[in-house]
Amino acid sequence: MCGGKGSRLQEFAKIEKPLLKLNGKTMVELVLDALLQSEEFYKIAAITSRNTPITRSYIATNLSRKVDVIETAGTTYPCDISVVLNIFRPYTIFVVGCDLPLLGLRDVKKIVSQHRPEHACTSVVSDKRFVTSMGINPSVIVRINSRQYCHTGISIFDSSKICDTGRIDEHYVVINQKGVAVNVNTRSDFETAQKLMSYGP
Repeated sequence: MCGGKGSRLQEFAKIEKPLLKLNGKTMVELVLDALLQSEEFYKIAAITSRNTPITRSYIATNLSRKVDVIETAGTTYPCDISVVLNIFRPYTIFVVGCDLPLLGLRDVKKIVSQHRPEHACTSVVSDKRFVTSMGINPSVIVRINSRQYCHTGISIFDSSKICDTGRIDEHYVVINQKGVAVNVNTRSDFETAQKLMSYGP
């Protein structure tokens, strides 16, 4: 997913969030590299929107041999997800944002291995204390058994089990790894990602 407004980074970044670079590579390329190297997927698509026209152009020019490009309205994240589910129904879909630049192929494989076919949606969360210990400011907090976790933005959907109307029940898996927990939404998050990337895997 690379069609969000990235509003919290606009004052810091003069380019669209997916095109911010760490170690010479854009964030969208770093995430795509992890997906491609995992060899877990039949098809990979970059979901852009009217919010990210330069990203769409960049991917179409530089990465079109590796991924398809699909454009959504970019009004809200749930609406964009709904569009994606309808396009790829009845397949199982791995959804990840382009703002997880430390995501690695081992992270991807671990997530895929933890999805169970009986679940319509498997979502990855990280312990809030683990996330904040790295200097990341959590965006979406979920409470599980009275404990706080951060939603990583990574979910696996079985689109054949999901209808257009109604709430999607999420099955949560906890993974405390920087590859899934370092979600870049602010300048501080970006600087933390740069620092952690310099440390290596």
